[in-house]
Amino acid sequence: MKTLWVRIAVLVSALTAVSCSPRPVQRVDRVAPVVRVRLLAGVDQATLTLDATPVLISDDGQKRRRISGAAGQSVVVTRRDEGWNIGSGEVQGGALEIQPADVGTVRINGIAYRGSFRLVPAAGGRFDVVNDVDVESYLMGVLARELLPDWKPEAYKAQAMIARTYALYEAANVPTGRHWDLHPDERSQVYGGMKGETAKAIDAVNATRGEVVVWGPPGREKIFKTYFSSCCGGVSADAADAFGEPNIPPLTSVDRGTTCAISSRYNWPAVTVSKAELSRRFKLWAIKQNHGLAGAGDVARIEVAATNAAGRPRGFVVIDGDGKRFNLVGEQLRWAINTDAKPGTTVFSNYFRPADAGDAITFADGHGFGHGVGACQWCMQAKALAGRPARQIALDAYPQADVVTAY
Repeated sequence: MKTLWVRIAVLVSALTAVSCSPRPVQRVDRVAPVVRVRLLAGVDQATLTLDATPVLISDDGQKRRRISGAAGQSVVVTRRDEGWNIGSGEVQGGALEIQPADVGTVRINGIAYRGSFRLVPAAGGRFDVVNDVDVESYLMGVLARELLPDWKPEAYKAQAMIARTYALYEAANVPTGRHWDLHPDERSQVYGGMKGETAKAIDAVNATRGEVVVWGPPGREKIFKTYFSSCCGGVSADAADAFGEPNIPPLTSVDRGTTCAISSRYNWPAVTVSKAELSRRFKLWAIKQNHGLAGAGDVARIEVAATNAAGRPRGFVVIDGDGKRFNLVGEQLRWAINTDAKPGTTVFSNYFRPADAGDAITFADGHGFGHGVGACQWCMQAKALAGRPARQIALDAYPQADVVTAY
């Protein structure tokens, strides 16, 4: 497993971080780093709508401008053995870069994005569509998809700092050889492109340009994976308890009381699922994840392995009919419970109490929505409503952290 944080200097060449306390942040005028968002994965075609003719660059560096169809029309892209079919035209080569003539003049399946695009061949004649976009432009399409439209500007600004850090951390820790950094959905952060932008989101990004959340001694601060979720239910989770990852102080459990009680998911009603159905779901999840639970018999019981000081579960044990025990961290159990589940039979978080109900398991005393690690978005909104500034909202979310200007 990769280390949970990296030095900002490693993230971007010549990128510097200045401690915000006690001296003021010194803003450095540098270009924002680029992140690579895989918009489409393993597709057999994509539709390009062109408001102006883009520049196409094949992987041999040759520029080509000819695309059949006039500006304003749509063309379908498919992959063939030695190149691409774009409308009725052909382009030879492997990966193909598309550079729009102007911002938003190329739409992918009807959605405009800032930045440029790459079409990267995949197995079986399929391909990925990757959006290469500077992180500030990327965030403009993220914030309004992660927060509700009527939330306070200070909550948006705090989310901008957090989401920027998360994106840059992911980009710095991408596996060797992978041609993309981020998913466009909840697996990373929800990204709506230009269609997802709002004035409030753009203002928040511009107001916090380059600001990231870091942890470590002054002058040697490091970004880390700034996890966030919708509602912590009053107690955040340790990264170790939710994901099995090493803990660092900013990602340890915090008792937040009723701060996020304004969320409709602060408490949620009991969910009951038959043991037979849970056994089916667990098997599907475990096979896909190559987890030992794949060898379990029918579910007999689920128990809380331990709780933290505030009473949130630290892990769970699944016990089958033969008495075999399988340990799962919080998110593993939630993912397993929710695998291939019908609406109304899922759990919203890993903060609950499993109880035996004969031929079923009841998940009672449910609190929160999401994994619960790091920042709680409803806590952020509650604090913004109370007049707390964005920087302090972000720092409240991550104990012992700081906010610095990285570029």
